[in-house]
Amino acid sequence: MNTTSNHRKTTLCLALATLATSGVAVSNSVAAQGMTLEEVVVTARKREEGMQDVPVAVSAISGADIENSYTLDVTSISQFAPNVILDTIEAGTPAGGGFSVRGISYQDVEKAFDPTVLIAVDGVPLATGTGNVFDLIDIQRIEVLRGPQGTLFGKNVVGGLINIIRTKPELDQSFGKVRGRLGAYEKADLDLLYNYGSDDWAVKLTASSLNQGEGYTKSRLGGEMSKKDTTSAGVHFLWQPVDTFTGELDFGYSNMEGKTAAVLATSTAGQDAFCTFYSLYGYSCNDQSGEPIGGDRLKNDANWIGDVGLEKIQGTARMSVEISDEYSLTYIGSFLTADDEYKADMDGIGATLYHVSRWGDYEQSTNEIRLSRDAGDALTWQAGLFSSSADATTFQLTQAFSDVWTPLEDTVTSGESQSIFAEGDYRMMDEKLVWTLGARYITETKRMSRTVTDPGTGAVLAGPNAGGDRTDNDWIYRWGVRYAFNDDAMLYFTNSTGFRSGGFSPRASTPDVLGEGFGPETLTNYELGAKTNWLDGKLQLNATLFHMVYDDMQIEVSIPAPNLATQNQLAIRNVGEAEFSGVELEMQAVLTDFWRVSGNVGFLDAQYNEFEADIYGDGIIADESDLDLRRAPELTYSLQSVMEFPVADASVMWRLGYSWRDDYEGTLTNHPGSTVEAFGLLDSSLSFEMEKWKVAIFGRNLTDEDAYSHDYVVSPSRTGDTSFWRFSIPRAPREYGAEVSFNF
Repeated sequence: MNTTSNHRKTTLCLALATLATSGVAVSNSVAAQGMTLEEVVVTARKREEGMQDVPVAVSAISGADIENSYTLDVTSISQFAPNVILDTIEAGTPAGGGFSVRGISYQDVEKAFDPTVLIAVDGVPLATGTGNVFDLIDIQRIEVLRGPQGTLFGKNVVGGLINIIRTKPELDQSFGKVRGRLGAYEKADLDLLYNYGSDDWAVKLTASSLNQGEGYTKSRLGGEMSKKDTTSAGVHFLWQPVDTFTGELDFGYSNMEGKTAAVLATSTAGQDAFCTFYSLYGYSCNDQSGEPIGGDRLKNDANWIGDVGLEKIQGTARMSVEISDEYSLTYIGSFLTADDEYKADMDGIGATLYHVSRWGDYEQSTNEIRLSRDAGDALTWQAGLFSSSADATTFQLTQAFSDVWTPLEDTVTSGESQSIFAEGDYRMMDEKLVWTLGARYITETKRMSRTVTDPGTGAVLAGPNAGGDRTDNDWIYRWGVRYAFNDDAMLYFTNSTGFRSGGFSPRASTPDVLGEGFGPETLTNYELGAKTNWLDGKLQLNATLFHMVYDDMQIEVSIPAPNLATQNQLAIRNVGEAEFSGVELEMQAVLTDFWRVSGNVGFLDAQYNEFEADIYGDGIIADESDLDLRRAPELTYSLQSVMEFPVADASVMWRLGYSWRDDYEGTLTNHPGSTVEAFGLLDSSLSFEMEKWKVAIFGRNLTDEDAYSHDYVVSPSRTGDTSFWRFSIPRAPREYGAEVSFNF
């Protein structure tokens, strides 16, 4: 830890020095230049506004930045925003996300739980963590909003929002693009896009095939893991017969198939229960906490290579009508259906200690209608209604110390949400002073039933219909004020609240615990921010101070269950209160006509105020408030440099990016060996573009950091460094590749 602490201090100094010296460099080198930063338009409040005018902590990433950074998937977004952790957790669900914003985290595999950090695609929220890690293709812009955003976006947005906006069809334009990519691990990708537009209608067609022939990780017994093939196709219609009406229909299909991410056995020093079984098969636990058996983070001894799959069909309808010069009406309706599969060797050795097979389906529909007023006077507002429903089924079979699959667990969950919301701005003092007030009333109903049967005989072992239903409702609000000193400096204050409804715990085992459920949690956020431009638009500096209070936290606890092999069962209870305070700094600067730099720094102090619970399943309720919260590193920072300059009739672009994340805890109990060690990721790309052609080479994780994306401990004990067993999932290793694209 001392080494990490010293590195933290060194990297922090470098980050602050870079932010400081960038301003000096701008003043010295661009005084005579004409290039300035482009104004970024965001929809962080469901209407178009300049990012520097929005009284919200938001980081905006353009589609060009996404394309030029050759990002892999949603998790790559974290490099563009402070105090953001986006990890892949494929341990129980395909393409699951372990997301955290300002220390408010979510990492569950069950579809019954609402994420604390929400992803919305083109205004449609994704209300499950399954499939939240997906490829970024055809992106216009991504906005990362930090803090609760429930007044406008609803659906339990407690920690933050990843708002993804894809490109729309264009009228009066006919064009297309073909892009091919080859890379390490036998990757071969092909993307196609075609847009046809007439005077009043347009259609955009997209298709992609992403293939990976070699896995990131391998079993010494034979077989490759952590590899996926994804095919997708979409059609997007736009109709605009008159200037006052726009209608859209958007349909998409995607199918991901592959091999599950490798599970590495990281039990240590013979103290875990599984170590006894390891010795029976010729394995021995190592003496280094957190290191896998065999010492290689890209290899295990799995005797079964499981499959992973996710097939999705989704559709969205949008209509926008300008009723008058003052009022406009917007409707967004959507549906999503998904079938998922996850099979894995969870013990990571050449014996059958614990294998799991999960599969299921998910259906979601949403409807929103919104009325907006903007007459060009002092008052602007929008108000609307939102409803959503979700139904999910999950089946699970396990092999525990046997080749026999048993029992069959069948869990059915459903949820309904309705809300009414409004938010408005009132401008004073020639629009320099603006007051904001918004509120939403939410009511949500959750249901769960669970049946456990013997797959051989069909005999019911638990249930049927063990579970229940509950309804929660609450008001949430946001109010704030901002003052523009001039066109280049704005100061704002915001006080907002968040709400996440209660539910049931599908991983519980006994009928009483299954039916007990848990209540809602709430969060209150206080935020002070400044957004500034300097040096005639060549330097942008933004800063945010925040303090958040998290009440009635939904935390998993262990409850004694003598009938189970692990002697306990997991359930969610409202047993915690925490406070989060921090600072966020963001910078963009034009150094010369061909050189642009950007960076961000996040400081976070996250701690429990109250946390009394039995988290070990031994029947002892204790004060656990001295534990560190999961996925809440003290320091995060990122730096990006982009150089683009002409060469004859072409242009060359070189991008270099580095992002750092401090140590953070991967488990609730902070169990030894489950800390995600501090790591930094270095990426770079070099592209050559001439007329309709673009050729590029790129590399990700160039220093080949072998940090984990997920650490987990099964049934840890209160005393000593012991548990049932523990495992980890590695991050993707160093990758490189080449890309060719042609526009027509």
